[in-house]
Amino acid sequence: MRTARVKGFTLIELLVVIAIIALLIGILLPALGEARKSGRLTVCQSNMRSMATALNSYATEYQDKISSFTVTARTANLLSFPDLRAQAMGDDLQAASAQAVDILRRRADREDIAPIDGWIPHVLYNHLVLQDYLASRLPERSVVCPEDANRLRWQSQPLLFGTAAVSSLAPVPGNAGDAATGKRWPYSSSYEFVPSAYSPDRGDGPNRSTITQAGSHRFYRFSNFSLTQNILGRRKLSEVMFPAQKVVIYDSAARHFSKRPFYYAVAQARSPVAAFDASVVTRTTGGPSATDNADMNPGVDPAAPTSNFPLSYSYEPETWEPAKLSGGFGAPGETVVGFHRWTRGGIGGVDFGGREVRLSGP
Repeated sequence: MRTARVKGFTLIELLVVIAIIALLIGILLPALGEARKSGRLTVCQSNMRSMATALNSYATEYQDKISSFTVTARTANLLSFPDLRAQAMGDDLQAASAQAVDILRRRADREDIAPIDGWIPHVLYNHLVLQDYLASRLPERSVVCPEDANRLRWQSQPLLFGTAAVSSLAPVPGNAGDAATGKRWPYSSSYEFVPSAYSPDRGDGPNRSTITQAGSHRFYRFSNFSLTQNILGRRKLSEVMFPAQKVVIYDSAARHFSKRPFYYAVAQARSPVAAFDASVVTRTTGGPSATDNADMNPGVDPAAPTSNFPLSYSYEPETWEPAKLSGGFGAPGETVVGFHRWTRGGIGGVDFGGREVRLSGP
C-alpha cells in the first residue's frame, strides 16, 4: 500500500504570505481612513445645507423672519408651561431663554429642566427653533458634526447632565454637573448661527444696542444693556444683501482637514460654512498672521461698525474644545480675529468672494 503525502506550506512560504497581507493592509488602511474622513465631511456639509434650507423654508412661512427665538413678554402665552410664561414676562433675553427651555421640555421630554436666568440661548441653541419647526425629537444627531466626538458622546447619555455622574462623559463643560444650568448641554450644536441673524448689525450711537463679544470667545454682551428690549429675534431674510457671500451657519471648530481640530478663527483653520442661499463651501479662515491669506474678510466689532480694525478677542478653551495653537487650555488665551462671526455690515455684509461692505457713521 502507498501512503499519500499531504503537501503543506513551509514556514518560509507562510511568512511570505503574512508579509504580503501586512503590506496590503498598510497600503489600504490610509486610503480607508481618508475615505472615512471624506464621508464625515460630506455628512457635515449635508447637515449644514439642511439647516440653511430649513431656515429659508421657515422664513417663507413666518413673515420673512430668520429662525430664532421670537417669544416676547406680549406673546408669553404661546409657551406651554406656567413657570416659563412667567419668566418670559421679563425682557427679550428672559423670553428667549424661556422659549428654549420650552422646546427642550416638549421635544426632549425634559420637564425636569428648570427656567435658566442670565442665558443667551441664541449662541449654541438657535437651532432649537428650526428643530421645533421640523418637529424633531431631541437630541438630534444632524445638528452635530460627525467629527465632534464630545457632543456625540453627550447625546448618548443626556440624563447624566446636571448630576455628578456626568464626569464619566469627560471632557464636559465646567457647569455640566450643575442641576440648574447643566442639563442643556447634550442638546447644543456644533453649528453656530452668526449673531447678526438674531441681533442688530450695529450697536453704536445713543439709541442702538446689539450683541458683541465680551473678551473671551465664550462670552457675549450687549453693547448698550439699557436698550436690550425688542432687539433680538427680529431679523428678516430680505435684509440679507449678498446671500451667496454671507455666512449664516458655521462650525466653531475646524475638524476635517488636519489631524487635530482648530478653533475656527485661528491660523490654519479650514472648514465648511453655509451661506444664506443654502450653499455650503469650504474656506480658510486665518493665515500665518491671522488675516493673511485668509479666504474670509476679517469683520468688525458691531459696537464700532465704522472702525478700521477687526474685532479681536481671546480664545481660552475648556478641555472639551480644540486646544490652543500652542497647545493646552484655559488662560492665558490666544488673540484671534472674529471673521464671519462678526461680519462688517452684519447680514447686509460680505464674508467671502468680495470686499467688505463699509458702513458710514451713525
